[in-house]
Amino acid sequence: MITVAVTTFNRSDIVGRAIRSALTFAAAVEGKVVMVDDASTDGTGPMIARDFHEVLRDGTFTYIRHQSNLGVTAAKNTAFAQAAPGWVLFLDSDDELIPEAAGPVAAVLAEHNDKALVFFRCIDETGAFVGKRFDAPQQLFLRRYCAHPSYGEALTAINKAVASDDPFDADLRGYEGIGCARLIKHHGPALLATVIARCYNRMRSDRLSNVRGIFKRAHYLARGHLRYLSLCGDEMDQGTRFAFRIKALVYFSVGLVSRVVWSRNA
Repeated sequence: MITVAVTTFNRSDIVGRAIRSALTFAAAVEGKVVMVDDASTDGTGPMIARDFHEVLRDGTFTYIRHQSNLGVTAAKNTAFAQAAPGWVLFLDSDDELIPEAAGPVAAVLAEHNDKALVFFRCIDETGAFVGKRFDAPQQLFLRRYCAHPSYGEALTAINKAVASDDPFDADLRGYEGIGCARLIKHHGPALLATVIARCYNRMRSDRLSNVRGIFKRAHYLARGHLRYLSLCGDEMDQGTRFAFRIKALVYFSVGLVSRVVWSRNA
């Protein structure tokens, strides 16, 4: 079974597109879609009830709403807990799955059902490949993953048959990479597949990875880098450890400045 987990917050204008791509993808592999709404206030719930009532009724699509905003990693943990046994693919609400990739993705996951973690590749909204391309699948051992995460934005698939606990650190409200590193540390190397499975939207102004998003969550990023060092520092080379320490310091400084500016403008 493959479950596509969609998480969203205040994106009623575009989340329908992500859901439709997930439903098309899931139908091709006889899977399901679980969506977690992280307490949206923009009418996301009524839109879902109106536009997706048929798949909600037949059980193909499950909609869950948090009562308060807990952050994207908490939302992903909720979706993971509600997913069927098997593989869970995590789709952000401003991205889309590529329908033609459903069969190849399912084949890769079936072949590597002993793994906890598989990454699939992405293109952006212009069709350009995102990250570093490889001609053959790559094994990402922990040291390599720490130095080069998933070689660019990737679609994450986690196997509940191997890793059943919450995969992500909810208190960081993001920073999924540390959860992936923990899975690699505990269950062995991840697979970086060659299949292009997701269209990644770089253009949204509310992405966590843009400059504004980084300023807003800099203190979480600082904590995440320090936690990552504590978890994986012994597997990092000297250069990677140094880079993590510097980034933690920079994010801490940025977070301090942003809080001062916010308090003055409040």
